[in-house]
Parts: sequence; C-alpha cells; structure tokens
Amino acid sequence: MKYIYRFFLILLCAFSFANCGDDDFIEIDSLSADGDEFYCNQKVKVWMCVRSSDLWHTNYEWDCDAGTLTQPQGLNEMTWKAPSIPGTYTITCRASIGGETQVRSHKMYVSSYYFDKFEKTPHSLSLQSNTTGTLKKEADGNQYLQTKVNSAAEVNRYVRRAFGDNTLYTPFSTRMKLGFESNVPNLQEIKVGTKTGKPMLEYRWNLRSDASNNGAYINQIRLLWYPGKLKSGEVYPAVPNDDVTVEGTSDYNVQLIVQYTSAEGKKTTYNEYHNLNTMNTFTAKLYQTVSMSVDESEALIVHVAGQEVLKSTILSNARNINACEGRMSINNWELYLPNGNGGKDIPVLYIDDAYASNTGILE
Repeated sequence: MKYIYRFFLILLCAFSFANCGDDDFIEIDSLSADGDEFYCNQKVKVWMCVRSSDLWHTNYEWDCDAGTLTQPQGLNEMTWKAPSIPGTYTITCRASIGGETQVRSHKMYVSSYYFDKFEKTPHSLSLQSNTTGTLKKEADGNQYLQTKVNSAAEVNRYVRRAFGDNTLYTPFSTRMKLGFESNVPNLQEIKVGTKTGKPMLEYRWNLRSDASNNGAYINQIRLLWYPGKLKSGEVYPAVPNDDVTVEGTSDYNVQLIVQYTSAEGKKTTYNEYHNLNTMNTFTAKLYQTVSMSVDESEALIVHVAGQEVLKSTILSNARNINACEGRMSINNWELYLPNGNGGKDIPVLYIDDAYASNTGILE
C-alpha cells in the first residue's frame, strides 16, 4: 500500500512542477532614472520597479542604443554612462521570470557636455583649499551654490570643474549664472597677509598638450573682469606700458590673457585690455549669466545676460604668431573669486546653472 502511496505522491509532485510555470507572473510598474536631463559622459543610475511571482529569481536584461552600461546584467538596477554627444537616447530593460517577460524603455535626454544646476548633494565642482561652498535654497525652492574665500593668506581662490576627457577640444563654451549675495568688491587693491591683488572675477581654461601640437600648445585662456560698478572716487586701473584698450581708453575693466608654451617649455603671455560698460554691472542680489567661448574660427567670445559683449582674435593671433599647430585640448574650467581686503568684508558669491558645451556657443 505504501508503494502505491509513494507512486501517487511522485505523480503529484511531477504534476505540480509541470504546472508551476502557469503561475509565473510579472508586471513592470516603472523604469526610472536619477534625473530628467543629463550631460555627456555622466554616469546615471537607472532602475526597474516590478511586481512578480518570484522577485528573488526575476532576471533583468538591460540594453541601450548609445553610451555604455557599466554594471553586471541580471539586477533590477543599472548604471548608464551617457555618450559624448548631446541627444535623446533610449535605455531598455527586459524583465522575466520563468516563461513570462515584459519590456520597458526610457528616453534619456543629454543636453550638453556638462552642467550642474546644484539640485543635488554633492555638487560636481571641486573647491580649492581655503574656499567654502554650501548648497542653499531660494524662496522659490531653487537650489544654488554659495561660495566664498576663507583664507588669511590668499587674495583669491577658485572653484573648478575638471573634465577628464582627452578628446575634448575647441570649439568650446562655458557659462555660469553669477552674482554676489553680499560685499560686491570695489576697486581697492586686496592685501591679504603678504600678498596683494586685484578684486576681479576670472574664468580660466587650463589646456593640455595634445599629440597634434608637437609639444607646443596654448596652455591657458583667461577672462578677468571687475564685476562691480564704479563708486564715487574710484577709477579703473591704467593700461600697462602707457598703452590703450581696444576701445581707445587709457584705463580698463576687462582683461583677456592667452598663454603659449613652446616645445622647449618656455611660456609667453599675451594680454588684451578692454573698457566695457557691460561686465561691471553686478550689484548685491543681481545674478546674471556670463559665458566664455572659443568658436570654430578660434575667436574668443564673451556673453553677458545672453548678449555678446566681446569678440577677440587674441587667441588666433597667438596661435598664428607661434605657428601653433594642432588642436586645443580642454583640461578644466576654473572660476576665481576674490577675498576681502585684509580678509574683511569677504564677497559672498552666488553660483547656479553651470554649463559647458562642445556643440554650440552658450549665451
């Protein structure tokens, strides 16, 4: 009798295993990404939310039409590295359990080479030592970076975006929304410890030598400007060597600098001075965009609040004078901010919407 019982038990188990596939169930609730807008080469977390008859054994197969997937397959999450060209791309995930499968896709919008809207912690700018940076919120909920120099020895410090991309060349463009929450700098020369300097803002691109340069290359492109309006009794500094600005004045409030490094390592610096009424318009709580760009013709272009205020041939001239061949490779972008005179009344800077583009001029 017990043999008959065992026979029927085995048949029952076999019948159960044969029909367990009929109970497989899977339904995708969502395929989500960590954000709605991304920049080139950004690593983005994506994940699936599903309901399944056996979540533990559910398998996930990821695919993308551009960029790369950087985690192992099989999990309900993945990291996608965006491609190096802006555009709209698609990520797809196939979730399956037993014989049941469902597929979901998600569009990924890559808007520019780089941006930081400071909506998340931490931000992607690195701060030089003796510089502080804090994420703050405005009344409307917008988040921004508040930064200032915190040094007893230095007249200025920088925040930096390092790109880490050997294939990043001009044409190139960078832009930030800037302003001062308090202590807009005047024209008084800054002295901090034993060092002195001018209370200017500066965009600086540091470049690297490329194989196409044969050892001789442009290593720096810089834009410096006095951000505040003239106050009673103040005057702009005189152009060095009794020269005049491009506009014909003997004093200046904007300076362009291009530095060239020869194959022997000798550095030559080229300066151009301007007197403009468009870049020294900052007052406390006034925030506006400032961009610096190099276009296809190697013109150096500056925009303020969406308007072109300066276009110069200083870069192309430096290249021509030195027969500097090959491509200009961008290493990093720095914003220099001033300390207070004697470390007092330190300017507090507002930074938002930092962008970089290698496909168009940012205004």
